[in-house]
Amino acid sequence: MSNLTTKSLGSRFLDAYNAIDKALRIQYNYKTTISFSDLIRRCADLNHVIRGYENDLINFARLRNAIVHSSDNNKVIAEPHLDVVELMEKIASLITTPPLVVEVMRLRPVATIDATRNLYDLIKETGKTGHGMIPAYKGNNLVGIVRWRKLIEDLAGILDTCDLDQFIRKTSIEDYLRMYPQSGHFTVVNQGVTIEQILTIFNNNRKIAGILITENGTATELPVCFLTNADIIDLVKIIESY
Repeated sequence: MSNLTTKSLGSRFLDAYNAIDKALRIQYNYKTTISFSDLIRRCADLNHVIRGYENDLINFARLRNAIVHSSDNNKVIAEPHLDVVELMEKIASLITTPPLVVEVMRLRPVATIDATRNLYDLIKETGKTGHGMIPAYKGNNLVGIVRWRKLIEDLAGILDTCDLDQFIRKTSIEDYLRMYPQSGHFTVVNQGVTIEQILTIFNNNRKIAGILITENGTATELPVCFLTNADIIDLVKIIESY
């Protein structure tokens, strides 16, 4: 018989409650002097999971006070509903053992391109892959990320000033990125990043257009995964079904 089936619902609820409380205080360096409810409110600005379950957790803080004896915080005097306990355990799992992107998300091959190739090759490559953004590398070094929409806008802007065919055949991707800096913001993180951390990055900086995941989180490594804001919906679904 599993440990979960032998424990009372109240004990399971308190275990999950205490696990969340401890993990958040350690992760965000909050002292024990602030209440659980205040902890949740503060962490809602820092953690995507907490932000999504903020109201539930604040209500559960009140429930916790109702199911334990005031003079003995470990003595359960009432039993919560099973669905409440299971939700609390789910949140605790997401906080204490958050899923890593590389472990639970179906990783598609990352389409990259050699930055020394010309724009003509880039356009052909983009047509094959259909990707709106392509990381350009020189060896293992990230030169930049080309946004397809930005490229089209830039080419349209020079139609009347030069021979477009000559420009795209003679201009390397590296030179193009130097001449026309991309407006999107990108960041590089290591492969230990969690889905919650990715969602928090996107949420905290709406200008972030893409996140490259490499083994050690440096721009001198080829990517194992490339996420754009178009992946947010899939990431949220994984969190919700985890």
